[in-house]
Amino acid sequence: MRVRRGIAAGLLLTTGLAVPAVAGAAPATAKKCDTNAVYWYAKGGHEVYVGTNLYSDWMEGPGRITYQKTATSESNSSWSGDLGVSIPLVIAEIQSKYAKTVGKSHSVTDSWSYTAEVPANKVRRLHQLKQSWRVQVVRWKYTKSDCSATKEVSNKTATFPTKNNDYMWILVGRE
Repeated sequence: MRVRRGIAAGLLLTTGLAVPAVAGAAPATAKKCDTNAVYWYAKGGHEVYVGTNLYSDWMEGPGRITYQKTATSESNSSWSGDLGVSIPLVIAEIQSKYAKTVGKSHSVTDSWSYTAEVPANKVRRLHQLKQSWRVQVVRWKYTKSDCSATKEVSNKTATFPTKNNDYMWILVGRE
């Protein structure tokens, strides 16, 4: 009978099932978290298109409007308020987490050509947009030193142009 109990106890240990603590055993060390430190992460990354510095003259429709120039297209990053995080760190996080190559700015000199139809009785112009990547930069901290509770310190939107030649043109209106 004793042999069987020994085998059953051995099976419990090798199968990973919890076995009650033995009286007098040392307690596990409690985890300690710094409640003053502020941590961060990026979430919700998605593609957006942001206006560049290139646009045509205004035109009243009906008619065909064309932008055809050699020019330098410029697009810059933007964020709401103080992110509280180094911009190069956010860029590195986007590149690592989302596999997107982004930067603080992007410029390309090229010969641009685009045409669109302006509807009758509307005033429109062409505006170039640049593919960009937008994330939420969340800063947070532990509120209990045992790591059991956290709180969000800030949540800011940041947008960075991608390092590629992905552009689009749209008609924008003037009312």
